[in-house]
Amino acid sequence: MRKNLQAPLAFLRHASLQTYPPDLDFNFRQAFGSANTMDFNHYLHTLFNPRSVAIVGASARSGSFGTLIWKIAKSASPRAKLFPVNPKYKTIGRETSYAALTDIKEDVDLAVLVCPPSVYPKALESCLKKGVRNILLCGGFPKSDLTETIIEAINKTAAAGIRIVGPQSLGLMTPSEGLNLSYLPALPPAGEVGLVSQSPGLSCTIIDYVTNAQCGFSHVIDPGFEQVLTVADYVDMLAFDRKTRCIVLYLESFQQPRKLLSAIRLAAANKPVILLKGGQTPGSADIVINNSGAREDEDGVMERALVRAGALLVTSLKELNYAVQAFAMHRELTSGELYGLVNSKGLDSLLADHAYNNHLRLATPDSTVVKELRDKYKITFPYANPVNMGLDMDAATIADLTDYLLNRPECSGIVLSVVTNPSLDTLDLAKKLVPILKKSQKPAVTVWIGTEPDFPAIKHLRKNGIVAMNDMKGACRAIRLMEQFRKFKSDGVPGSYSVIPSDPAFFAGARKVIQTARREGRHLLYEEESKRLLAGIGFETTAGIYAGSLGEAIEAARALGYPVAMKLRMDGVLSKSDAKGVILGIRNERELKGAWKNMSERAVHLGQPEEGFGVFLQKTLDTDNRRELRIGMKLTRHFGPIVYLGIGGLYGKIFKDTVFNFAPLSLKEAQNMISSEPFKTFLGDFQGLASCDPEPIVTALIRLSQLAVEIPAVRSIDIDPLLCGKGHAIVLDAHCVIGSDTLTADENASHLIFPYRPSFEKNVRGKYGMVKIKNAAPEDKENSLKYLGSLSDQSRRLRFHSLTSSLESIAVSAVSSDPDRSFSIFAVDPNSDSGDIIAEARLSQLPNRTSAEFGISVRDDWQGRGLATLLMDEIEAEARRRGLEKVVGYVLKDNENMHGMMTKRGYVRTTDEDDPNIDLFTLDNVKVSN
Repeated sequence: MRKNLQAPLAFLRHASLQTYPPDLDFNFRQAFGSANTMDFNHYLHTLFNPRSVAIVGASARSGSFGTLIWKIAKSASPRAKLFPVNPKYKTIGRETSYAALTDIKEDVDLAVLVCPPSVYPKALESCLKKGVRNILLCGGFPKSDLTETIIEAINKTAAAGIRIVGPQSLGLMTPSEGLNLSYLPALPPAGEVGLVSQSPGLSCTIIDYVTNAQCGFSHVIDPGFEQVLTVADYVDMLAFDRKTRCIVLYLESFQQPRKLLSAIRLAAANKPVILLKGGQTPGSADIVINNSGAREDEDGVMERALVRAGALLVTSLKELNYAVQAFAMHRELTSGELYGLVNSKGLDSLLADHAYNNHLRLATPDSTVVKELRDKYKITFPYANPVNMGLDMDAATIADLTDYLLNRPECSGIVLSVVTNPSLDTLDLAKKLVPILKKSQKPAVTVWIGTEPDFPAIKHLRKNGIVAMNDMKGACRAIRLMEQFRKFKSDGVPGSYSVIPSDPAFFAGARKVIQTARREGRHLLYEEESKRLLAGIGFETTAGIYAGSLGEAIEAARALGYPVAMKLRMDGVLSKSDAKGVILGIRNERELKGAWKNMSERAVHLGQPEEGFGVFLQKTLDTDNRRELRIGMKLTRHFGPIVYLGIGGLYGKIFKDTVFNFAPLSLKEAQNMISSEPFKTFLGDFQGLASCDPEPIVTALIRLSQLAVEIPAVRSIDIDPLLCGKGHAIVLDAHCVIGSDTLTADENASHLIFPYRPSFEKNVRGKYGMVKIKNAAPEDKENSLKYLGSLSDQSRRLRFHSLTSSLESIAVSAVSSDPDRSFSIFAVDPNSDSGDIIAEARLSQLPNRTSAEFGISVRDDWQGRGLATLLMDEIEAEARRRGLEKVVGYVLKDNENMHGMMTKRGYVRTTDEDDPNIDLFTLDNVKVSN
């Protein structure tokens, strides 16, 4: 039943069910070794594992692209059957050539079109008639050749459900299947690296690098112009593909950012996603636009989004090569510390510098280690790390010392850096290191200074699966990426939940302000409108009054009380300070009259008609012992809204440091923003000033994030300054830009680049009494872990079947899942002050995208009261909301209670072919309510 799923996510077994939710962390060494997989193939399965391939435009003419592709495909000896299609030939080589696709009697899984683009409409129509499932539009030609008629034909074919690669793709390869549908003359060795590259030339270089490092490929994909299938689809496939254990990407642009980031998050929970990004500086911006037709976001927005999704960014092909080697070890860093070993003075300080620059922690040798280093290994200075062995230490002793340090409990890994010298037999050292490094489960990187890749020691180590480099900086950077990967897996997916109530009334006032401006045809809110909007969502703002005449200004100043500030109120002026439209510290009526005169003259200079002139008067606050920040949110070009923080007021013109993150912000992310430098120092005890309270600032950032989520019409809002002190954060000035977007986010908040689902809670009464149902959220991690630990051995057996991952990592996954792919809820004891979880349920989308698997468990002391039925109602309602066709679950045969419930709910029971102890329960036509 399950033998064809691309990636058996085998660590999680829900109580009463065996389930493989595709977005959860798991031990992929064990999972990928499992033979038990479900029969829900990825939607691209037949594209990369076709049984039959028709090459339309195959040729025998010397020099033609059709001849090249046909010969390369045949020479790879594919498992798939190949059919040449060209009406000009009766045979091509020894194969019958078909005049048309429809002449082929067998089903065709994949059609490769190597004909000119002008022939595409007719060829695509033939694909539709034949019922072809996948199409590869292969060939190099100018983008201008893709006329509107051709694009329409491609889109029409895709609308019929056919998956299309390209156009202008230079092919794909699956070495383990002998499948080479590309212009590259030879398949690279089969292996575990899945490569997707938007540059055909760089694909060749990356293949050479990886092959020279004794690694191989599961798939190589050139996405072409990505008219239908995009990089996001290929990453999604590689995330599930069990042949792939490391994903490598070269990208210059994104077609579907939210979908791509979702796929990267999915993959990065289990496999490293190494990404080399072209167009990283302004110097290459025009080149990227020419290559891809897309202008990217500014100021590191794309890079930040990729890192937040779990991608491991590299800056060069050399660094990419080192990263692939490091992850090919299949050794994971723990939370311990590293040891460095060098054999020469100077290498120790250089290695220490590289470790520091990459935020790697070096272990401090304790008294036991110091004694061993001094007495047994004759280390001159045994207190230091990196450990300097000296030039005269022989190969056997170096290998023994390496083994000793790897076995130390505080050691999480080792970097061995060796400079060659006449007294050291480097090949002998390499041979002695192999059994030691293979035996250890800790990562070890060897560095051979001043050598070339064909150095005998390097070749021997790589042949035996040991990482061997010639660059200490690259080695430390590779280990840093391993640490980043470990941390992403342990922390889970950030954000994706609400931290303030999603009551529509909370934003009603803000929506009214925007509606008023829209009726007047304005996209820029006046200052008092911006403040009223912010006050409506919980901000503290300063009092202010609009004045359209000098008399009104005098009355307003008297009402507010001197001193006051006068600000120009004028359509189209975004920054009043830049327009010299702000006068501060007006102490009396005489100064007010002078300020009015100066401001009116300034308005005339800016083109404001005299009859429309007005100002905004604001009470001046005492700024002693306070700091001024600049915070805001803005909509980026491709990656949705971001929330930012900077130094505000006068000093903001000097100190331009800014940090940002994507909406929706989590509480932890907002806290991290203000704890980063220079803000940590600026807001702390500073120059004799008392520290500012962080809570009001964090709340302000969170409320801006929620505003971005709830009201897509807000294009930007800038608060400068935000006056911060003890127990408050006050808006002194703000401006807001609105667009024509909707005033209410849709259910999936599709304007966001990172998924979001509003948190919900509801109380439900039944024979179990009163319980609270809520969305799982990151703040539930500790309660989730407590719940998992409270299950009895029997419940744990029913839930997990066999445990291959820690309870902590399972808890992290449960509370930080991707709402675009899964749905996770808890039942909470309402009488518990700490919010104790008493049951949980989860629905996870399967690779075919039309089905989902569910899991459910109930705490032992709450079983038998109907909670499982309650949670199944929620699960099936969610499946209907998502438009799924099928819900499935795996149940142990001795779980009689679950068998009974599934039967009553209309699920069909079948026996798992791979495991006689498990039954599969399936609910078809889930759209029909039970």
